[in-house]
Amino acid sequence: MYMKCGSIKDGSRIFKNMMERDYVSWNAIIVGFAQNGYGEEALEIFRKMLACGEKPDHVTMIGVLCACSHASLVEEGRLYFSSMTKNHSLILEKDHYYYMVDLLGQAGCLNEARNLIETMPMNPNAVVWGSLLAACKVHGEIEMGKHAAEKLLEIEPRNSGPYVLLSNMYAEVGRWGDIVRVRKVMRQQGVIKQLGCSWIEVQKKVNVFLAKDKRHPHKNQIYSVLKMLTKQMKLARYISNANDFEVYDEQRKSELRSWIMDGCYCRVI
Repeated sequence: MYMKCGSIKDGSRIFKNMMERDYVSWNAIIVGFAQNGYGEEALEIFRKMLACGEKPDHVTMIGVLCACSHASLVEEGRLYFSSMTKNHSLILEKDHYYYMVDLLGQAGCLNEARNLIETMPMNPNAVVWGSLLAACKVHGEIEMGKHAAEKLLEIEPRNSGPYVLLSNMYAEVGRWGDIVRVRKVMRQQGVIKQLGCSWIEVQKKVNVFLAKDKRHPHKNQIYSVLKMLTKQMKLARYISNANDFEVYDEQRKSELRSWIMDGCYCRVI
């Protein structure tokens, strides 16, 4: 509970004071560290788990691969990924492939990531293709990004994200004709670009904000503060990146990780 809420110190204290530990407690601490961005700490706990003679399961390895992704430990990730079948007799699942593809994509190993996807024993889902797509955007690999987007749209034809990403990738290299083609396909398919969305809970009430939202009851105060912040950013010579997909990409990855990790916690607890 503490780790899931981001209270790392409290969660670590409870774990250290436990008289007995089973795979459930080991998994909770490993996944908790990994989910909160403490990759090195998660891997250190994993090594202690093995030293204690406790056998990892598929949830453990999700936490381990997530930790490698957060810490950009490519070689370690490859080693742990292969050890699942070789050393621990575990069956690789889609979640494990996602984190491995995410790790390889971050490191720029795009061909390896694509080959891994294409050799999966099960059909890759939107999570996996979306990870490769995001990596192609970061590293400017347009043709592979186009392939990943096409695969993603086969699974989620109404998802506007891949269209927006391709459009932005084309814009970066001046391929304006391709941008027109992408937008035309969007219109023909009836796909509408998703609005950016954020929310915050204040005094037990959830406040939701959409891009260019004019319906919020406190919109005047909100835009006043936003105007002030924009002015301060300009004074600090901050230059924004007008890439539409950057927000989508981070939101998408956050949602995917939360979805996977929430599933892990359900299985841990």
